[in-house]
Amino acid sequence: MDNQKFLSRGTKTFSVVTSVLLSLAILILVIIGLIGGDFLTVSLIGSCVIVFLTAIFIGAMQIKVFGDYKSQKKYLCADGIFYICLTILVAITAIMYTMFKDANVDIRYFIFVFTLAFAVWKIIIAVLAFKNKYFNAFAELLIAIFWIVSGVGVLLTIFDNLENVGQYVLCISNYLLCLSTIFYILYSYSFKDPNYLITDKALEILEKEQIERQQRLNRFNGGFGGQVAQQTQQTNSADDVESKLKKLQNLKDKGFITEEEFEAKRKEILNSEF
Repeated sequence: MDNQKFLSRGTKTFSVVTSVLLSLAILILVIIGLIGGDFLTVSLIGSCVIVFLTAIFIGAMQIKVFGDYKSQKKYLCADGIFYICLTILVAITAIMYTMFKDANVDIRYFIFVFTLAFAVWKIIIAVLAFKNKYFNAFAELLIAIFWIVSGVGVLLTIFDNLENVGQYVLCISNYLLCLSTIFYILYSYSFKDPNYLITDKALEILEKEQIERQQRLNRFNGGFGGQVAQQTQQTNSADDVESKLKKLQNLKDKGFITEEEFEAKRKEILNSEF
């Protein structure tokens, strides 16, 4: 079972590319914040954007993983759909907050509720993971904790005397949330193969793919071997003709055969071979 891979190459590539892009985005954001001189504002806006992108990426990843070998763990697909839908909802709410800051109800309360929804969902996933002894259970719980901290940061910004503290809490938690998600993606889909994908259906599909891969390899080796044999035969034949012609030329040069006999024999050799 250890040498069997239950993720497609595309999924592994997607996980690595996603992790690299998110890591670069965080690094660029930190550099811009330090150079610009307003680290808090840049981090507050930038980290929120990166969190949204991270949530979309991990949602797409979960859906893709579910589809690789038609896993019976339906919560994988549900996790991806939930992440994408809730992320879009949070993004819309955040945009509404910037547009309607004078609204009777502070929209940040809704954002707080949405972040808690993220956290509650990841806690449910973590409980299922711990129950089934999945290797990424701790990472699921870690992500849930940082969603809670981000929600608390949003809530603190509502109160005037705690707004600055809330902004710092939100920034730090967002960075940690992004980093923990990158760790989760690499750990779950690049460094290891998810053991929750090992189902009867997955084993059946994997065995079928391995058989087809071996058949393609056999056909390739057979065709390549035939070509090599044919080329070898042609080379040996050409060498044999060349050897006969050299011997014939040597007999003519030494006077053992006449010019007419040489030409007749040369034509005979060439006609028999070609």
